[in-house]
Amino acid sequence: MTKFKKLAIPYAVWMIVLVVIPLILMFVMSFLDMRYIDIQNAKFTFANFSKVFTGTYFRAFLKSMKLAIIATIGCLIIAYPIAYIISKIKFIGKSLLLVIFILPMWTNMLLRIETINRMLANNGLMQSLTHLRLNISGTEIAVIIVMIIVYLPFMIFPIYTVLEKIDNSLIEASADLGATPTKSFLKVTLPLSMKGVTSGITMVFLPCAMGFTIPQIVSNGKIMLIGNIIEQKFKGTTGQYNIGMLASIIIVIIILFAIWLIGKLDPEGETLI
Repeated sequence: MTKFKKLAIPYAVWMIVLVVIPLILMFVMSFLDMRYIDIQNAKFTFANFSKVFTGTYFRAFLKSMKLAIIATIGCLIIAYPIAYIISKIKFIGKSLLLVIFILPMWTNMLLRIETINRMLANNGLMQSLTHLRLNISGTEIAVIIVMIIVYLPFMIFPIYTVLEKIDNSLIEASADLGATPTKSFLKVTLPLSMKGVTSGITMVFLPCAMGFTIPQIVSNGKIMLIGNIIEQKFKGTTGQYNIGMLASIIIVIIILFAIWLIGKLDPEGETLI
């Protein structure tokens, strides 16, 4: 394998240029007091931290965590039974069921979010089908529902992958020892599937907490999450790039911690296949 190491050099160079250097610049500029990218007149300061961890930024961060936790729990409640049923059924078209869950991911994400949002709006498709006056578009409930629908496949597949690889002889052994199907599930299947559950939670929680597209479209900018705050700092006229970079660095640290956690729980990467 050593003779192939040189082939990795171009990738390493691109990683340094496109990832490492930008992260270093973001980290340095998050400690500067400046407007836009005015390095010449910038001054070193810790005041940016007090701005990020107080006021609007901190409230947006807490709201992001709240909505992400609710959406992740919702995805887990829906995804686990689906993954369990698919892993247990035995027929030729099993793979077709998985494709059905993948198909929405092949479409444009913005179109999917906009379509779901219109279904939840007044006089939308859901009201036409159920004759119930929903009109929840623009609310936190709508944001959570859209998050669950969009990111549900990211919860299903890691769980399904682990459940599919569980040796059935273990279930049979627990039954031979007198365990009921419920007890076999709680004592054997559930503990062995926790690796997939953890990976699924991480893969759903991070985009829910850090994304800005869903709250921006569903609430029309009324619900501000941490991702929306960062977007505003880079797109607005205030020139507070340093604040946006500091908030981004904090998010990067959270993501790196999540990647480290997945690596510890799943070193072989089985749940990501």
